[in-house]
Amino acid sequence: MSLFTIVCSLILIACSSGDVDGADLSEGSDTLVEIESSTEDSLASASESAENDAGDNDPSTNSDDGLANAPESVEIDGGENDASSKFSNCTADDWECSLEAELRKDNISLLIESFPMVDSQTFSECFIDTFAAETGLSYGYLFSLVDFAVTNGVSKSNLAPEDFLAFEAALAACNGFLSQDDIQSVTEMLLLEVTESEDETLPCGESQDLKSYAELIAEGEEEDLPVLVGDEEAAIYYYDEESVWDSGEPYFETIGDGPFKVLMSDIFCYETTETHGHRVRDTFLAFALNDNFTLFALSGDSGDSFKSIHSNETVIISASTHSGMNAFEITSDDYAEVENLKATNALYLSSLENAGVEGSPELGVYPYPHAGNAYVIENDPDAIKQTIFIAWYYDFAESWGKESAVDTRIGAVDLHGGFVQRNLDDVVFVQIPIGSAPPTTSHATPIAAAWAVDVLAQNPNASAEDLKQLLLAETISVDITVEDYYYDEEAEDSPYVSFSEIVTANILPSR
Repeated sequence: MSLFTIVCSLILIACSSGDVDGADLSEGSDTLVEIESSTEDSLASASESAENDAGDNDPSTNSDDGLANAPESVEIDGGENDASSKFSNCTADDWECSLEAELRKDNISLLIESFPMVDSQTFSECFIDTFAAETGLSYGYLFSLVDFAVTNGVSKSNLAPEDFLAFEAALAACNGFLSQDDIQSVTEMLLLEVTESEDETLPCGESQDLKSYAELIAEGEEEDLPVLVGDEEAAIYYYDEESVWDSGEPYFETIGDGPFKVLMSDIFCYETTETHGHRVRDTFLAFALNDNFTLFALSGDSGDSFKSIHSNETVIISASTHSGMNAFEITSDDYAEVENLKATNALYLSSLENAGVEGSPELGVYPYPHAGNAYVIENDPDAIKQTIFIAWYYDFAESWGKESAVDTRIGAVDLHGGFVQRNLDDVVFVQIPIGSAPPTTSHATPIAAAWAVDVLAQNPNASAEDLKQLLLAETISVDITVEDYYYDEEAEDSPYVSFSEIVTANILPSR
């Protein structure tokens, strides 16, 4: 397990988004990146957009009937525990129980797949159930924390204190199911030894000693001047002029040689393939139905995507990471990003914030949990013409043996502040087939991008504005159950209070 993705989380915020899907580790959202959240946020409220995944920030899909409360005790006996027994008795009509059972299974599978040297189903079950009990979170909320931990490792400095203590407690409670060597390996992978006095070395060959562009020029260090990031011939590039790392290269790769350009600025590092960006990229590749695209993947965020486009061609932006966002105010940077977007002929597919806490006990409620540029775009009649905001949903109809209906279509997105409700005409809920990708806005966004490529292939002369309308024409308008949760330390059972709302939304069904 590599810790190289931490540098990206230090610099970028992921919303979903979306699976985000990224989170600033100094704070503790695809977001989450493949957690993407503001620097004031805790991981419990990380932005997806970064998996928005944060890893990706996987929201809960539970109703407010107490389902958000995890089992109060975990008793393992021959591989059986309270949680597994409880969920084995789910009835066909109890969709809430069935959903929690599926999400519990996803968490356990993630842990098993992340530690191939650990051949213990029992350990994984014990860890997930204990962690759920310690945090009081549902298995849906839990996924983003587990994904973040196995991707980055955790410490007191990059995780909310109560969540870090829960990780320690789960490890201590379940290490009896592992060999001594495996206990040591898992502990080293999950828990980082970082103290406040230590200088953390950033991965990807980068150091914390940064010099501004002006300083480099003043010192005459021509060899350290900014470099071109991207493909100048393809007209997808930018110059890294804001700051220069002492060592290391900005990440950039192209995949495919098809005629239709897809741009993905996200959390990438050369030294690992386990970053939020790599996972989101793989989701796009898994859902692309043909090879008529060229995917440009670079280290950055949605704002970097806008400034990287120097082509009049219609470009599809798959944006699951939004950095620089300030959850407390809309800044001049957000307005500048939107001006850059309007200068392009690009369809901006923007992952929204995953369901989650709108703040922290210490800092209060966040007025702007979604990407900052989203609030500018919703009030800019030109920018909104080339933007679609992306959320996700599951449809449990087939697995529950029912017809698709409002109670089988279950999505999750941050409803705080009414942004989603105000912009439903420009929001698309993308169906993520169960088991195909993490349920986050970060992963819904590249699925929408793959669909947009096929629509553009059928309409090669379409502008970005045309493509938006063509993609919206592929959706259907139906009622959907949207889940969210908020933090209330005065709540009786758990400070994480879940609720749901039925909205009439545009959905992009699975193909």
